[in-house]
Amino acid sequence: MEFHHFEMKDKDYINSFFGEHHYQQCDCSFNTLFLWQHAYSTMWAVEDNILFVRAGRGDMAYFMPPFEGKGASFVHGLEIIRKHLEDMGKPFRLMGASPWVVEQIKQLCPGKYEFEEDRDDFEYIYKTSDLIRLPGKKFRMKKNHLNGFLRTYPDYVYEPITHENMEEVKQASAEWFKRHGDIEDEEYSIGLCFDNWDALGVKGAVIRIYGKIEAFTIGDKMNDQVAHIHFEKANPEIRGLYQAINRDFILNEFADTEFVNREEDLGVPGLRQAKMEYNPDHFAEKYNVVLAGTLGKSGEVKQDAVSKSDGSRL
Repeated sequence: MEFHHFEMKDKDYINSFFGEHHYQQCDCSFNTLFLWQHAYSTMWAVEDNILFVRAGRGDMAYFMPPFEGKGASFVHGLEIIRKHLEDMGKPFRLMGASPWVVEQIKQLCPGKYEFEEDRDDFEYIYKTSDLIRLPGKKFRMKKNHLNGFLRTYPDYVYEPITHENMEEVKQASAEWFKRHGDIEDEEYSIGLCFDNWDALGVKGAVIRIYGKIEAFTIGDKMNDQVAHIHFEKANPEIRGLYQAINRDFILNEFADTEFVNREEDLGVPGLRQAKMEYNPDHFAEKYNVVLAGTLGKSGEVKQDAVSKSDGSRL
C-alpha cells in the first residue's frame, strides 16, 4: 500500500468513505485525522476501494478498522491489513473498533479474533438539548456554576471566531498553553486548525470579559445528527466559564443536532470525572482487535504474534 499524509485536497475523497454510515466516533472524520496526524503518526491509503488508516510508531503500529467503499469487501480489508503488518514484522492490531465493527468481525470471521474493551478511549456522547438546558437535578451542580457566572459577569460577550479576531484568538490560545504547561501535540493541532480554518469548515467562538478573551472553543458537524467539539479552553479561575462557553456555543451553532461528541478522557481521573458530571447519554465505545490466541493477560499482544498470523486465519 502507498500511504499518504492527510492533506486538505483529499478531504472530500476521504470523507466519502465515512459517509456510508452515521459514525459517532470523532476519529471517523477527515478533520480529526488531519488535525492529529502529527501526534499519532497517522497516514492513509486506499486499495481495492477500501480506505486504510494506519497510526502509531514502532512496535505500537496499528490500523483503524477498514472503511470499505461501495461494493468493497470488509473481510478483504482485514486480510490486507494482516498482510501489511506481517510484512512490517508487526503483530495484527486494530484500534478504535466500534461495537458494530466488532459484531461484523464476529459474524464474518467467527473465532478468528479476540476483542479488548478500551474504556480510556470511549468517547462521550451527550444530548444536545441537555448541554443547552442543563435540566433537572442531575445537572444541578453545572447549572449552579453557570448561574454564578451569569450573576458575576452579566455583561460578558459571546463572539464567533472570524478572520477579524483570529489573531487575537491565536494569542489567547498561546497564553493558555503557556499558563497550563507544554502540551505540544494539542497546541500544534490547534495551530493547524487556525491555519486551515476555511478549508476545514469548522466553527468557533470566544467569551470576552471586560474585553479580554477568557475562553474559546472550536467544533464542527460530523454529520447531520452529531456535532463534535474539537477544542475548548477557558480560564479555570473564573467559575462557570467552561459551562458558559459550552452552552452558548452549542446553542448558537449546533442546536439543530441530536448529539454532541466531546471526545474521550484518556484515562485521566480528573478529566473522566468532569466528563461524567455532564451526564453522557451514551458512549462511542471502542475496542482493540487482535488475532485469536495472541492477546496476553496484560492486554498486550504477545511478542510471537507475528509468527502466528498466517493467512488461514481469514
